[in-house]
Amino acid sequence: MIRVRASQVFTHSLEDSVAAKKALDANTPFDKVVEEYSTCPSKKQGGDLGWMPEETALSLMGENVTENDKGKLIGPVHSEYGYHILTITDVERVEMESTQDPANVMSPEELHQRLDASGPGNMTILDIREEWEWNIAKIEGSQLVTRENCESILSAIDKKQELVLIDWKQERSPSFQNWLLQRGFSCVKCLEGGIDAWADKIDPSLPRYEIDEDDGYRYEDILEENDHDH
Repeated sequence: MIRVRASQVFTHSLEDSVAAKKALDANTPFDKVVEEYSTCPSKKQGGDLGWMPEETALSLMGENVTENDKGKLIGPVHSEYGYHILTITDVERVEMESTQDPANVMSPEELHQRLDASGPGNMTILDIREEWEWNIAKIEGSQLVTRENCESILSAIDKKQELVLIDWKQERSPSFQNWLLQRGFSCVKCLEGGIDAWADKIDPSLPRYEIDEDDGYRYEDILEENDHDH
């Protein structure tokens, strides 16, 4: 698979986004446009979002990225939060691990014991599912992470703090885990079996659901737009 590095200009208004795009079309350097128009915290890094998995790039940009797309300008892309103009700064092919180190996984039983004993404490629980999934079932004390709020959430977390990632059935979290480790977070674990295993083993009152590819489901993620070093 590939991983993608990108930068963005994020604005809350269409007017500012159009003005930013016109500036870019007039060959104004991307970092200068970021400085003038962007309201995203990544502005401090010239708009750099860092490296993201292929599926995250698809979710953020709305189109597939190939190794030939380096330098490509995309947008404005409209989301419920504002307008994104993105440039692909690098693309590289990477080999993904076929198995996950058991040390990087937390069982539902262990998470339950720790929450029951003292609450989250120094542990931060990040839910990386789609918002509609979150609305169906969630673990108390967890935070929903989206591409729009990821930057602000991660910037407030000490990189030595223990993170636990929740997805549906632990299919998405390893990619996000790798992305966080690349960003310098040193203790990132995936909830074994995801929210589905939690509902099965710990909290049967939580609704369980299925995801059908025919429903147009895609990785939401998060990762997206946020990859700057703190």
